[in-house]
Amino acid sequence: MFKLLASWGFLVGSVLGGIAAVLHFGFDPGRVFLYYLGPYYIVCTLLQYVWPEQPNRFEKGEILTDTISNGAMVAVGSIQNFLTHALIAATGSGLLFHFGILDDSLAARHLPMPVQVLISFLTFDFMFYVTHRLAHEVDFFWRLHSVHHCAHRLSVLNASRAHPIDLIWRRMVPAFVVFQTGVSQEAFIMSGVIGSVLGTITHMNVNFKFGVLNYVIGTNEVHRWHHSNNIDEAKNFSIFMLWDHLFGTFVLPKGKSRPAHMGLFNENFYPLHNFWGQLLVPLNWKRMKARQLAAETPAPASNRPAAASPASSATTAGTPDGEGAIA
Repeated sequence: MFKLLASWGFLVGSVLGGIAAVLHFGFDPGRVFLYYLGPYYIVCTLLQYVWPEQPNRFEKGEILTDTISNGAMVAVGSIQNFLTHALIAATGSGLLFHFGILDDSLAARHLPMPVQVLISFLTFDFMFYVTHRLAHEVDFFWRLHSVHHCAHRLSVLNASRAHPIDLIWRRMVPAFVVFQTGVSQEAFIMSGVIGSVLGTITHMNVNFKFGVLNYVIGTNEVHRWHHSNNIDEAKNFSIFMLWDHLFGTFVLPKGKSRPAHMGLFNENFYPLHNFWGQLLVPLNWKRMKARQLAAETPAPASNRPAAASPASSATTAGTPDGEGAIA
């Protein structure tokens, strides 16, 4: 019961704290990040060492890769903010309203702020579901998104492990659609902070227990299944789980706390902990696939080594064979 109360308390308190910060700092994203979201990320990171769900064992190059990735995310966030402000300046809020196709009185910005925030959050999250699912099911997009899935465990640090192009398009498309509803920029900022708070929790390596809330919010208990290397388990694409329930992609196996393995199915030639190599993954994709195929193709009988003795076979029967696919 303590774990449940502590987990719910942390989630609800974090969201309420984000809402209070946005209101206190007058919807200024920079100040909200400096005085609330930045410290919140640090607290979430440290909590992983106080109450870990899995031991904090790092692989070679993992910390450096994730550190650079976080720096890249800040840069990408700046680009996103610039493009978002440019979008608002060019179209106001909503192309249909801007060009007079719909009467401005129908724009969502005329609704009470809580309703606007709800519209903004649900619209963004639905489009996040759509783009996220496309990133898994369309090969072109998966080449980019695979970078986010190459880590072998969840952590606040690797939540930002992603290809910059993947980050940009999967943020800009939902943001563009949100503004077509006519919500105010203030509502968009508020919903964005709430989404950032919840999105951070999805990657926390903390032994939270959320119970029934797992069926409503994409907690870390739910999201770790999304990172399974078993395609039947790698679902749960949204933050608000309504969309996964509606479209049959909700996964939360009974009696299991986490997948048998997180990461890619075949990672033999993938730059797992190499930021610069990950930037080139889309360009090197066919080459990696060819190397995988060559490694998996049995050698001709004439080139095969002599059969191992029964004794030696027994000692190697359980040795991992490296199967594991980029796609």
